Amino acid sequence: MKELKKYLTINSIFSVLSGLTMLLFSTYLKKFFNINNNYVFPVIGSNLLIFSIFVWYVYSKQLTNKLLVTIITIFDVLWVFGSFFILLFGLFDLSKNGKVITTIVAVWIAFLAYSQFKNNK
Repeated sequence: MKELKKYLTINSIFSVLSGLTMLLFSTYLKKFFNINNNYVFPVIGSNLLIFSIFVWYVYSKQLTNKLLVTIITIFDVLWVFGSFFILLFGLFDLSKNGKVITTIVAVWIAFLAYSQFKNNK
């Protein structure tokens, strides 16, 4: 349980920091990623903040609830698949830097998902 709590805590912190970054610096991120839509980063950022609260709730109050941990892991896996789908099919015409950051974040989230899955006993 100690390892599971560690990875869920990291997931929650990373999600809240990412969400806040997307909300507070959406104009800069639009340019960095070469995205013209004004709503992409605020919408994703808001959802990440909600997700981080859910993850916090699970690791602080429901750590033994395997179903809730599995749901978090599934959301993480969907994020990874979505990221690689965007990269594979060249959606949104991301900048080179945007592609690199998207790849790094996807690999990081894949690691968290694997670690959560492995420790959800």
